[in-house]
Amino acid sequence: MDEIAFLLLILSAYILPVVLVLNSKRTQGHEKNAWLIGIIFFSWLGLVMYFAIVPKHGHKKKGLKKKA
Repeated sequence: MDEIAFLLLILSAYILPVVLVLNSKRTQGHEKNAWLIGIIFFSWLGLVMYFAIVPKHGHKKKGLKKKA
């Protein structure tokens, strides 16, 4: 029984970074896909790099300027 709990803990620790990036609004589209691939291969190191490199507020939408 202890082995199953340990394996679930390890699996959860591996999947958590993927879930965090999937739910993040910092990136969109292909950029998010690239980060997911990096995180799948490098797990927590990729997640730390993601939070360090990607801007906190994500992409700003391009819109029309308001006239004053």
